This record gives sequence, structure tokens and C-alpha cells, in this order.
Amino acid sequence: MTIKIVKAEEKHVTAIGQLWWEAGLFHQNVDPIFTPCEGSIPDFKENQVRHLMKSEDWLALVALDKGRVVGYSLSEIRGSSPGLKREKYGYIDDMGVTASYRRKGIGEKMLAEIMKWFKSKDIARGELQTTAQNVVANSFWQKQGFTVYRHTLYKNI
Repeated sequence: MTIKIVKAEEKHVTAIGQLWWEAGLFHQNVDPIFTPCEGSIPDFKENQVRHLMKSEDWLALVALDKGRVVGYSLSEIRGSSPGLKREKYGYIDDMGVTASYRRKGIGEKMLAEIMKWFKSKDIARGELQTTAQNVVANSFWQKQGFTVYRHTLYKNI
């Protein structure tokens, strides 16, 4: 298996949408709030993937195995926070690898490319969010050197 990480192109958008759906189905088992809505793939492809592919402050990557998309990531540069000394930072919005390709180093390869891109944009901090109950994702990100610094709490009413 030879995996290549490349910048996403229009020809990859449909496959990214399918992987996003697969990730949504996985996450609904972690917390039902993440259950994807029927018919949401076209909206995701148009308003997320295609829209961001046109921006210099976004990076869409795909992991390819013999031309087949087996993973994707969506990252962006976010601005400073009003009232804080916080500077621009990199944010990993989404990353997914199809089930049969997980635990094979693809996430690490994509992350390395994302970090290179952040550095090329003079970004010194990368952030992301995971669901507290997603033990697999939390373990992955902590192995990559990410540290928990914020908790989001909720209460059903």
C-alpha cells in the first residue's frame, strides 16, 4: 500500500462527501447529536469542500491509494480573538480515514502535511475539537502531541 497525500481537487469532492458521511455514521454511535441528516452530503460538498477549496486560508487534503480517496482533511487559518492577545492559529476542522485504512499511519501523514502548511503560513499553534467520548480520536490526537485545554459542556433541556 502506497498512500499519497495531495491537495484535494474537484474530482475528489464526491469521495470526500462519502467519507464525511461514513464519519458521521461512526460518530452517531459516539453521540446521537452527530447523526447526519438525509440529503446533507450535497450541502457539505458545496458549502464546505468546494467553498473552502477556493480560499487561500483553507487546505483540503486527500489520502490516495492507487487513485482511490481513502482519507481527507479540512483545515483553516483562523484570525485572532477580539479582546485577547491570541494571534492567528491553524484549525483542523475535520479529518477522516475510511474504516479499512485506519491505524495504518494515514492520519499522521495528513497531519504532517497540515503542519507544514500551517508553518508556511507563519502559524505557531494548531487546534482542533473532538468529542469527549471518542476515545479513538482523543488517543490519536494526544499521541500526536495535542493537549486538552478546553472543555465544552452541555445540558439537554
